[in-house]
Amino acid sequence: MELGDILGGYGGFRMNGHLGMGNPNAEFREQYHCFSMAVIGRSHLEQGDKMLLPPSALDTLARLNVEWPMLFNVTNEASGKSTHCGVLEFSAEEGKCHLPYWVMQNLLASEGSLISIRNVSLPKATFVKFQPQHVDFLDISDPRAVLEYTLRSYSCLTLGDHICVPYNDKNYYLEVKELQPAEAASIIETDCNVDFEAPVGYQEPASQNGNGSSGMGAAGLPIPAPQTARAAPPEAEEEKPDFEAFEGSGQRLDGKPSPVKPSAKHDGDQKDEAKGAPAPAPAPSGQSGGSAAVAPRKPRYMGRGRGGGASKWASRKPTTQAFAGQGRTLK
Repeated sequence: MELGDILGGYGGFRMNGHLGMGNPNAEFREQYHCFSMAVIGRSHLEQGDKMLLPPSALDTLARLNVEWPMLFNVTNEASGKSTHCGVLEFSAEEGKCHLPYWVMQNLLASEGSLISIRNVSLPKATFVKFQPQHVDFLDISDPRAVLEYTLRSYSCLTLGDHICVPYNDKNYYLEVKELQPAEAASIIETDCNVDFEAPVGYQEPASQNGNGSSGMGAAGLPIPAPQTARAAPPEAEEEKPDFEAFEGSGQRLDGKPSPVKPSAKHDGDQKDEAKGAPAPAPAPSGQSGGSAAVAPRKPRYMGRGRGGGASKWASRKPTTQAFAGQGRTLK
């Protein structure tokens, strides 16, 4: 989304107020000690650019028959800064005036600073451009409507001033970057075109494809960003069990050495051994099935042979006699 779409673009709205007739040549000039609205407990008057003057100022202005609406040039002689504002009430103490605190900031004035006030006649504004002083101003859902509502409490604008826009318990500051037809103009009962400049610190979002193009295809469809193929995860090595059952060797009762029995192996190892094992012998013609016939094991005889004599198995004495101990009776 473009910045102009966020800020409402270029448009105009009407400033409300009141008009009157008077003597444009009459001049009011006085000096007062300025204080903020918070000093008298009227912080709600910080919104807008209206000030409070003493009752004696009203008597002088009435006798001079100045032009309405009453607009004033306010100057801080110590800093050389000046701005313009209107008047709300004539209820301040004599010798004092009360200004919104943001106006005092534009004048570089502190509490009790001496300022000069004189009445002026300003032309109606036709165009104004604002620059937000922080990118947080873009978080407002409808900044143009918020600004239009805020400017209803303003009477005039001055080039270079920072105006305060309160919204949702937060103060946003906008600098007056351009103003027509003069450096100070009235916004009462006037149709004024308003534009916005990019906020201070704002950066345009980078394009998705990273080569500066808009990322749109010939048919106006977005081109997806290239994706790199993910490498297949390495196969996890088959874990060997920490314990294998029946992995010991057996012992014969007759003392003869027993063949070593292989320990239990994994299915994968058995498959590998099966690949290197010789093919089974073909079955005899009299047997069916694909497996080779296994010859029955000859029994070992401990008795007499065919000729009536002792068998060779019987003549062989075992090297180890099992259960060769002597018995004992309890009697």
